Amino acid sequence: MKFSKRKIIINSWNTLKNHLRLWIFIMLLIFGLNLFLGTIQDILLGKVTSQSILFTIAASLFQMGLNLGMLRIALNINKTNKATLKDLIGSFHMLIPYVLATIIFLFIMLLAASPGIVLLFVSISSDWDTIATLDGLNAGTTFILALLIIVPVIYVSIRLQFYDYFIIDNECSILESIINSAKITKGYISELFLLGAMLTIIVLISIVPLGAGLLISIPLGITVNTSVFRGLKTETKD
Repeated sequence: MKFSKRKIIINSWNTLKNHLRLWIFIMLLIFGLNLFLGTIQDILLGKVTSQSILFTIAASLFQMGLNLGMLRIALNINKTNKATLKDLIGSFHMLIPYVLATIIFLFIMLLAASPGIVLLFVSISSDWDTIATLDGLNAGTTFILALLIIVPVIYVSIRLQFYDYFIIDNECSILESIINSAKITKGYISELFLLGAMLTIIVLISIVPLGAGLLISIPLGITVNTSVFRGLKTETKD
């Protein structure tokens, strides 16, 4: 796959422009729902009850289902240049596999960071019965230990970032989706890292005008990632 980050972003923007009204409506809908659910959660969490816990879990699952719907819309646009609002709720049947795959994904990231975490804990505490602090570490040691935690997490997150796309696009099993993501990203770590950094900068800049730019920057990021996923997937098949 020819990985021109500038070209990918420009092409994705051109694709997004043709469906901008749909995406803006979806983003306003999701922001509104998140605000509503957040308000209800704040009221319920004033006192922790079984009902408040169940509502929080249900609200989180519903939001995750909508996230899957956005991926489905982006995939449909990428494949056929067509998508409808009903696609937003068209992937809820894959919610359980997605949740389980996400748990495994987070566990793998924690596992990757665990050597650095253990070394950090050992370095800042000579007595296991005391509360560890960073006071005894110099800046150089802290920086190295932080890298031992951050770098593996970034590496794993890049390699496995497309597991949700495989669940939606191919309805892969939990482990298969993670394995397939690792396969298609092999050899593209630096390119994907730089592309992710560019998208992060775009999102951060879009927050400046009272967050209004997120209505476009978030769909752009999804469109870019979808284009990359489809490109890498096709390249791997070839």
